[in-house]
Amino acid sequence: TGGKGVAPPKKVEQAPIDTLARQEKKEEVPLKPVGEILLAPSSVPEKKVYVENSFYKGVFSTKGGVLTSFIFKKYKYSQGGLIEIIPEDTIYPLNISFPDINLDLSQIDFAVDKDTLFLSKSHPVDSLTFSFSDEKGFFSDEKGISIVKRFIFFEDKYDFQLQFEVSSKDKNLGRSYLLAWGSGVSPTETNLPEDLGYFEASSMMGAEVVKIKNFQQPKGSNIGKMEEFRSGETKWVATRSKYFFASLVPLSNPAIGFKAEGTREVKYINDKKLEEKKIGVSLEMQTSRDIFQDKFMVYVGPIDYHILKNYKIGLENLVDLGWKIIKPFSLAVLWIFVNLHKVIPNYGLVIIVFTILIKILFHPLTHKSVTLAQKMQELQPKITALKEKYKKDPQRMNQEIMKLYKEQGANPLGGCLPLLPQMPLFYGLFVVFRSTIELRGAKFIFWLSDLSQMDKYYILPVIMAVTMFWQQKMTIKDPKQMAMVYLMPVLFFFLFKSFPAGLTLYWTFYNILSLIEQYYIKSKMKPKVAIA
Repeated sequence: TGGKGVAPPKKVEQAPIDTLARQEKKEEVPLKPVGEILLAPSSVPEKKVYVENSFYKGVFSTKGGVLTSFIFKKYKYSQGGLIEIIPEDTIYPLNISFPDINLDLSQIDFAVDKDTLFLSKSHPVDSLTFSFSDEKGFFSDEKGISIVKRFIFFEDKYDFQLQFEVSSKDKNLGRSYLLAWGSGVSPTETNLPEDLGYFEASSMMGAEVVKIKNFQQPKGSNIGKMEEFRSGETKWVATRSKYFFASLVPLSNPAIGFKAEGTREVKYINDKKLEEKKIGVSLEMQTSRDIFQDKFMVYVGPIDYHILKNYKIGLENLVDLGWKIIKPFSLAVLWIFVNLHKVIPNYGLVIIVFTILIKILFHPLTHKSVTLAQKMQELQPKITALKEKYKKDPQRMNQEIMKLYKEQGANPLGGCLPLLPQMPLFYGLFVVFRSTIELRGAKFIFWLSDLSQMDKYYILPVIMAVTMFWQQKMTIKDPKQMAMVYLMPVLFFFLFKSFPAGLTLYWTFYNILSLIEQYYIKSKMKPKVAIA
């Protein structure tokens, strides 16, 4: 799927993640200064290990056993080129640190069992093992501590597994360790402010999804910082952009908390405001003496509702489907779109077919609305006479008019009948066009290269306003309401010009179908003599 995007980033290595700050005072752990020893220059050259399946190309480093590159094979930047989701100038993901003893594994040189790993239908599962043995007694006077990071990959999935094993020979490694996804994910969209607006850290704690996106920025500073720690059983933690995210999910033992940390910097280049935002997340896991092992799932991929729902751990909550009352409508729209797209390859045509289905569904209401509007027009002479007769008694006038409505089966609000039930559906459409990965980069015709973005040439909003004017002029006959005929199309133009083009296409085609429908209904109605 194509889409909007920024230029592919270039990788630059940076210092490892800061260790977790504790509020309570810790007892001194009688260990050698492992930080100084492990950070000393190593004679072992860093090696890159390449992993590829149907969905991504990944690169790991033996320095820390971390992930240094992750490229999606099915998603592109708008300028072309496959999306790299790991930010430039980054703290590389999947690093592990032990805050209580000031040990960071990103500087350890691991041995690895493979140089390249390629998954295919004939080779659907494989593993990659990074191992380190403390032969020199870096951790204590006694030797023998060993560390293993084993990754398991699958041919047809965005997720992979991490098994972390430590044999500590009864050494004290502190209370806990952190598994981190460094500096978050890269922005991928051309509309950078909108993409950055979705950046946040989130976690499932119990049945609640916790979201963190605010930065503390001192007055006068152009740099904001985020650093929050939450304690409690944590089912998963994630960092996201508008369309993509990375998540860490404990599988064997529950996490005891999570940390979110990041930076937000505002720069001005040639008087143009530019914003950079990075949000990293970490799972806190409990350690134990002697031997312990933890297993994790790592998901790096699109925020796709149907993919995430299958994990059954609440990851689908990352998909923005609107308010609780709107969510069923959003899900219904998304389900229809996805299934129509299986037989109609163009999402623009899917929207047109969907509009036709909606128009058929609401035709009985529209027919009743047009009939009531026609009846109201026929009653206008009688209503005018009542207003003139009781102009000095407004209360009596209103009573007589309502009596007339009841006798003739008329309803002054009848014209709203087709519109009211469509409002939640319309908002559901707005949410789907704005937020779901399915519409990202969806092309239609000529200038409409991305239905999830606004029509930058304003062609569709103009057509929409013209069709709306035509429809209003055909419907509204009361001279006192003629101002609405001209005002509403103008208001809707300014409203829709910044909406996703897919939504504007829906409303435009709906207007065209409504015009055809009204002509058809009126042609079947016999003209009546006005009621005297």
